Amino acid sequence: MAPEILLRLPPDDPAYLARAALVCKPWRHLLTSKAFLGRYRAFHRTPPMLGFVLNLKEHFDGMTRFFPTSSFCPAAPDYPGMDVLDARHGRVLLQTPRGQRLVVWDPVTGREWKIPGLPVYALGFNAAVICAAAGCDHLDCHGGPFRVALVGSDDHGTTFACTYSSEAGAWSQRIVIQEPAFVNARPSVLVGNTVYFTCDPYINFKIIGYNIVAQELTVIWPPSQHEYYSCTVIVKAEDGTLGFAGVRTEIWGGKLGCARLYLWSMKTNPDGGVEWVQRRVIQNKTMLRTRGLSNPPEVVGFADGPGLIFVRAGNTVFSMELKSGHVRKVYICRSRNYEVIVVPYMSFYTPGHAMGRLPSP
Repeated sequence: MAPEILLRLPPDDPAYLARAALVCKPWRHLLTSKAFLGRYRAFHRTPPMLGFVLNLKEHFDGMTRFFPTSSFCPAAPDYPGMDVLDARHGRVLLQTPRGQRLVVWDPVTGREWKIPGLPVYALGFNAAVICAAAGCDHLDCHGGPFRVALVGSDDHGTTFACTYSSEAGAWSQRIVIQEPAFVNARPSVLVGNTVYFTCDPYINFKIIGYNIVAQELTVIWPPSQHEYYSCTVIVKAEDGTLGFAGVRTEIWGGKLGCARLYLWSMKTNPDGGVEWVQRRVIQNKTMLRTRGLSNPPEVVGFADGPGLIFVRAGNTVFSMELKSGHVRKVYICRSRNYEVIVVPYMSFYTPGHAMGRLPSP
């Protein structure tokens, strides 16, 4: 009976499993066994969000910090002089402020992998980290092979992409398209084998898709109703397709009025074309408040597994569970004058990972 009960301990608060492992030696042996941990992850299916990573721009040289939303906290939560780009499959992708070097960090194990310098000069770029283990269910990717997918642009109006493989220890050859696109650092989305990135609207507001298997680049235009890219973010829709979330705010007498959050998903037409379909409209007076603000609320992050969306209103960042509608305050910015990007970190943290930190029962 004990294994069936322990299977149901919530994964979003690892302290429950850690305390159970300290009850007695038989429980500790059970909770650290590969068989039980495999059943535990399969039972819960979706890795929980253990925290999120932010760039703290109030520091002169910049700093990346891990903010726990559970009882888990990495041994070294701060990375001075680094910016966060992405987090996926148990890993976080960091870069030096000027982008000369990339670092992959596993907060659960504390391991780091330094990536060789970028293979080409880029005016702007973004990158994503992806598990590369064949047949992996992405429930326990720690320590396995990974790829870093990079998309950037140069000063000749060319958009390029390439992939770093931890197994080969090298970057792939570049693929290019003659499409000017200033790729920004807002969160990327993985749908199937394609990583999607957004671009600043200095030329045109667009989305670049990079299929890392077929080695192809595609250009997608966002919904025309959302012209202010700073209020938007790409997401993974509930049906597993590429999605889009954006806030639209009414202006009454020169002041901010009602704000609504719009959720879209990509649909393929019978003739092979694609179009955006509006799925939901959300109006929440707590998360989407506008009274007393000089700038409209902004969507600043999305967590695929738990279905969380992050919105900044003034100096406050809120999270909303899309299924339940539950809203909570997750971060207070020290200043309203810098951009905030929330990068959620999702992974299982079990006694098997924490063996070195647990005292003997």
